[in-house]
Formats: sequence, structure tokens, C-alpha cells
Amino acid sequence: MDPLTVLVRESAQNSWDAADTDSGTVRYAIDLARLTPEQLLRWRTLLCPGPDGADLGLEELFTTSHPVMAVISDRGTQGLGGPLRADVALSPKSDFVRLLRNIGEPRDRQSGGGTYGFGKGILFATSGVGTILVRTRCRWQDRLQARLIAAALGTGFQRDGRIYTGRHWWGQIVEGIPDPMLDAEAEELAGYLGLPPMQPDELGTDIVIVGATLGSVAVDGAEDEERPRTVRQAAEHLASAMMWNLWPLLLPTDTGTALHCRVTADGVDVPVPRPQDEPCIKPFVDAYRALGDSPTIIRRKRPATVLGHFAVRTGIAPIHASVASLAAPFTGPAHHCARIRTPRLIVDYLEGPRLANDALQYGAVFRAEQEHNQVFADAEPPTHDAWVPDKLTGNAASIVRRAEAELRTELATYADQQTGTSLGGSVQPPLGALANRLAALIPAASGPGADGGGGSFPSNGGGVPVARLTNAPRMVRLDGVSRIVAGFKVVPTSQSVTVQVVAAVALDVGSEDEPPVGADVPVVLELRDEDGQTVPGDTVTVGPADRRDWIVIIRPASGAAAKVRLVARQGDA
Repeated sequence: MDPLTVLVRESAQNSWDAADTDSGTVRYAIDLARLTPEQLLRWRTLLCPGPDGADLGLEELFTTSHPVMAVISDRGTQGLGGPLRADVALSPKSDFVRLLRNIGEPRDRQSGGGTYGFGKGILFATSGVGTILVRTRCRWQDRLQARLIAAALGTGFQRDGRIYTGRHWWGQIVEGIPDPMLDAEAEELAGYLGLPPMQPDELGTDIVIVGATLGSVAVDGAEDEERPRTVRQAAEHLASAMMWNLWPLLLPTDTGTALHCRVTADGVDVPVPRPQDEPCIKPFVDAYRALGDSPTIIRRKRPATVLGHFAVRTGIAPIHASVASLAAPFTGPAHHCARIRTPRLIVDYLEGPRLANDALQYGAVFRAEQEHNQVFADAEPPTHDAWVPDKLTGNAASIVRRAEAELRTELATYADQQTGTSLGGSVQPPLGALANRLAALIPAASGPGADGGGGSFPSNGGGVPVARLTNAPRMVRLDGVSRIVAGFKVVPTSQSVTVQVVAAVALDVGSEDEPPVGADVPVVLELRDEDGQTVPGDTVTVGPADRRDWIVIIRPASGAAAKVRLVARQGDA
């Protein structure tokens, strides 16, 4: 897994676990920026020279390079509260000590996402010099308190007969121990270093990864060759990783969005894709929403118990990979099941059989039963990206193994049922209501009468239709939204030809010409000729000397397949 993806998974989990129940929404952001000369001087003055014997490379970083700082911020959280030192008896909310003093300890939260403290390690590992700076504001001993401290993880060493662990801190020395700067001093230094602002009574945390390493990308046309990511490329990967790993929390609800994510590159916003709008992930979103309606219950028979809830939906596979797919955990059309446990973050995408038709994809979701949440958490490795039953014994191992076996059976059965499915319909029996049909946007392939409706296509006297589809409908992104696009040609004649494009919901037995009242239907928005001339609506009249090749733009119906046909007539409109 790409280190930047791990960084998103683990840091977002930490922020979500620290959510303030009174705030309603957690605001989570990652800002990447190269230091200006003035900022470089300020950071060098603060951190250099580095701790004796540490050999972190701080001096080299600030004198021979243009380091990137990655600032991970959250608001609407409780901040990092609790005591300042690890030798104080820990309270239930000892987040400061757990993040900055006790690296590698297991987490004790019943519903938290992390279990090994691995999220702390990835913060230091992403820094080229193993160093982070943390500013937080929390509520401690019945008042607000600001805290700021820097910490580093290096290799252990010996000096003067003593063994050092490689942990280092920058702060104010109290009784020989580096403690964080507090309150006004902390706030002043945070402003001096350019950390994100906080409102007067706001709680939250900023973690600065010093000299962040951004990874690399493949060089186009060069096999096995890579180059370092730019700040922009890294930010786009982070935005994609947020979508793929956090999307259940990004979906809008009646009460708003639970998690609001933001990414910037050198001060410029990089949009975080909206999962409900992205074809590459939309089947998973549709399946997740179906969990609240009519999910499949995944059970173990002996001893009897509910393991979780499952749903699957089909959609059209994107023709080309987009920026939204940069951090996708697989390539090509989706044929996977997103496995989720409390607190609604993705554990992994379990691979199922591919569909025979590469123009289609499917996404499934399995949400573990809350009763077994801890069992599934215990099955996760430090990166929280799998369920490994070999880590468990007895009943716990049985629960995890049976869940995976049942999911693989469900995926194989579903893929087998889809065999022979065409772009024009679904293999599900006609159930009469849109909500029970193929829950995805599957444009029809092509040609006169493609929807089985027997559309009329007058010929030019030689048996050749005067209008015909030339490009099968496909799903694309236009101006940030999903649209169905198809092409058609008007055959030259001595008369004008009027063409109407008809889009309808596709059924197994044809198309739905009379949808239920209030149902969403595909709508023909406009027609465009090869010169870019636009005709609003679904009808165009083409004269003998006019352009012959046209494109139709269609707004798809949510949760239904679509078919396209042409109705044409010669002579005056």
C-alpha cells in the first residue's frame, strides 16, 4: 500500500476517534507546501541543531533542500488531552501521551479503528528526518489548554555508558524533561511557524510532518521507471485516498456530512472527489446505501450468529482512469467487496470474480455486525488493511473465516448470475419498480431500435436508415458531473431530416416508456455537431448541406439502466 494512502487511513482514523460529539462534523485536512525562505529560516532556528547523537539529518534538510511540510489538521475534535507525561496515571482520555510519549502501545477504545498505535508510526515514517511537530488545543482540568511540542524517532544509540532509545523531544525543559509549550507561548509559536489558525474557543490538532517524503509515480512510456511526485501529484493522491478509504463518512445525510475533507498543494485547493458522483466507486456507494433497505444477512449456522450485512450493485465501468482513481486499491473494473467495521471506515476491498463483460463492474459492501466488531479488529494487522483469521483462535477465528467464506460465495454467485448480461439490460427478473432494478447507470449499446421498442427509421430508398447510432453510449465526466454520451450520423439525402433522440429506463423485457409517477428518468439535455454547435433538447433538423455527425448528451437516471434509440423522419419538421 502506498505510504501516502497509509498516512490518510491512519491519521484520519485518529481524527475520527477524537471526534467531539457536540460538533456534529469533523473537519480533516492535509496541506502540502514547500517552505518559503523566511519559513525555512524559522524552522531551522527552532529545530537545529538536532539532538546530540540523533543523526536525524535536520541540518542537511534545512540547508541543502527545499523541504515539503505536510500539515495534518482536524477540527471538531477533542484535541490531544490528558496528562503531559507518561509516568502520570493515565486517564481514559490520555491522547497526548499515547501519541507523543508511548509509541507502539495498543489502543484500548472499544469502537476505535486503530489497535496497535501504527498510526503514530506512519507520521514519523513519512518524515524524511523522522520528525513531527504537534500543536493541539484540548480541555484539561476544566479549562482550555494549548500545547505545542516537537518529537523525533531515530535509531537507538549508546553514549557515556547509557542506552538511548532514539526518541527525542523539543519543548520547555521542566525538571530535566522536555514538556510542551503551553497556552500563550504555544499559540505564539504556532502563529510564528504558520500553522493553521484556530478560532478562540476551538479544539483540534495540527501535526506537521517535517520534510515529508511524497513517494514516486511511474514515468509515462517507460517500464519500471519512476520519478518523485510533485507537491500537486502528492496532493491529488491524498485526495483520492480520502475518497477510497473514507467514503462512508463523506456521504451526505439528513444531518450533514460526518467527515469533511480538504487537501491543498502550495496553498491551492485540490478537490476531494465526491464518491456519489464518481463512476469508479459509485457501485460501492449504491451498495452501502442498500444496506439500509434490503441487505443480505451473512450468518454462521453453528453456533448460529449474524456476522454482518451485505449488498451488491452493478454499474458501468469507466473507460479511462481519472484522478479519482489514483489511490484505487485495484486496477480495471471493480469486482470487489468493501469490508467495513465500526467506525465506518474501509478495512479492505476483497476481490471477487470479474464479470465477463468488461464494460460492467460491480461493487459490494459487507458491514460487520457490531457484536463482533472487536473480533474483526483483533484480526487486523498493524496497517488495519485486512482480516487475518490466523491471528485468532477458537470462536473468534471461526467468525472471521466464515465471514470471508460466505462473502466469497456471495460474490461468485452474483458474478455467475451476471454472465451474459449486455449493456442494454439486467439479468434480474423484472420487478416493476425502479428501486429493484439494476442499481447502476448502464447505457445501452447500439443501433436502431436498441431498446426493443421498434422505433421508426425511414430509409433513403435503398434500405439504409437515414439516422443511426455510430458510437455506443458511454459514461463520461462533463464539467464535474456524470453524463451518458452517444454519437449518431444523419445519412445525406436531398431532403432535411428531423431526428429525435429517445432515452428510456431499460428493463429486462425492453424499456419503460411510462415510468412510475415521480420516478427519475434519463433526460436528453442537448445535441452537438462536429463543429461544436449546440442544440438544446432532444430534437434536431439537419438540412442537406448541414453537418452529419452528432453527439447526444444525456443526464442518466439514478439507480437504473438506460437505453437510447432514434426516431427520424424526412421532409420539413
